[in-house]
Amino acid sequence: MREEDVCLELFLDWLAAAHGRRFQVQERTYAEPFGLSAAASDGHYALAVEVRRLVDPGENEVWQAYRQQLQQDVAVGLKGGYALWLPPGADLPGGGRESMEFAQRVRDAAFSLQPGERGFVPLPVTLYLRKVREEGALVSVAGPLDAYWAKMSEHVHGSYDLDSTRLHRLPEDEEHRRELLDRIVSAAGQVENVGQWAELETVDAWTLQHLAIDEHGVLIVGVPPDAARDMGIAVRRNFRRALAEAGPALAGRECDLRALVVLGYYPYIDQEGATTALRGYDPTLYSALDFVCLVTDGRAKALVESPAYVLPWAKKP
Repeated sequence: MREEDVCLELFLDWLAAAHGRRFQVQERTYAEPFGLSAAASDGHYALAVEVRRLVDPGENEVWQAYRQQLQQDVAVGLKGGYALWLPPGADLPGGGRESMEFAQRVRDAAFSLQPGERGFVPLPVTLYLRKVREEGALVSVAGPLDAYWAKMSEHVHGSYDLDSTRLHRLPEDEEHRRELLDRIVSAAGQVENVGQWAELETVDAWTLQHLAIDEHGVLIVGVPPDAARDMGIAVRRNFRRALAEAGPALAGRECDLRALVVLGYYPYIDQEGATTALRGYDPTLYSALDFVCLVTDGRAKALVESPAYVLPWAKKP
């Protein structure tokens, strides 16, 4: 099982949900180190797909080898195929006891998922809050909770620094987010002296998917932390290359539909940067494609989609 296979299946699931047509893969051809050319059909129409990625993981052979070993350790006792989505900037757990505890947490979460379901693995992390001044009403945040600094600042007295860098992905549940912000505000009210620290325990939510495909094992989808830095530059460069390569490759295929599927690494599908990158390109780069689809965090999203009136099943005979 490869990352490209997961991307292809998620795209086909999206196509079935969005257009009511279930395509089955008939042929796959892989490229090294990454890439997939596939042919699929729904019995009436032929679909050609190219799969590419937006961020190159680099040549960190130690990290790649450890990921493979960790995948095998996590898969012990599990039936079916699973994809664990590593949040951008997060690293794999250390060895020894830490990796054993990690594997057990993933297995515990996996047992509760039915094929096709998404959930998350709750990994414990600590936030650090420090009072820096008596004056003001401000929470300065480092890390992912920076998006909520204004909301927290409305309810504190004094100035605080919050270190949330150990947190990479919050659970999607809004109630969890509200409860966490309320806990931070409450902790700030209990810090009496300037320079005093408070620690808050919470969870880092690593998305886990029980794949609805005939595969077995666990695939960790992600890149080393170093590769996740400055992703905006890498995405713009690699996305343009993928479009330039996939267009001619698909143009030569005998089919009714052509699609490019790109694998991105974002904490949430609604916080992706691929759409912004695409807007900066000449539209002729993808004018021959019926679909350009992003896959990230266990979800698929259409960035380019042909209007219904140009799709073959919508055309009048």
